[in-house]
Amino acid sequence: MFTGLDREICAQAWDVIVPAIEKAAELGVSNGLRGSLMVLDPANPDPKNPLFASHVGEFDQEFLTNVEGKVAVTIRTGLDSSRVRQDFPYLYKAGDIKYPGAIVREGLIVSFSGVQGDYDEMICEWMVAAIRAICRQGFSGKGGADGQPGAYL
Repeated sequence: MFTGLDREICAQAWDVIVPAIEKAAELGVSNGLRGSLMVLDPANPDPKNPLFASHVGEFDQEFLTNVEGKVAVTIRTGLDSSRVRQDFPYLYKAGDIKYPGAIVREGLIVSFSGVQGDYDEMICEWMVAAIRAICRQGFSGKGGADGQPGAYL
């Protein structure tokens, strides 16, 4: 039964969006099939203990380091890293990563690094959309939490 966001839901969402990431690389939309993704636990957004992390293509530590840097800017400012870059550059501090690719959507923070910043952010949006849909179905879909007896999950 659905009891909230967990690693398994994130893994399922990731499996749903990876084919789109692969297609973007194949079509030359993005500049390659590579990158790391991180989803933070909305209840405890700690980048050192993410709810879910994965990668596409060959693993590269630099991408994971960049994901952590993007998340740090987003946690500190409460804004998508692209918004900080474009609209609020005065919020940067020495040592902050300058690349976009972390988003915050109603408490859910997702970051990707590996391709162009705009596409990093697109992949984050896909991940959030997939997580949201899977959670909605887990809550109110057939056999979901709404259909279970009792008032509590």
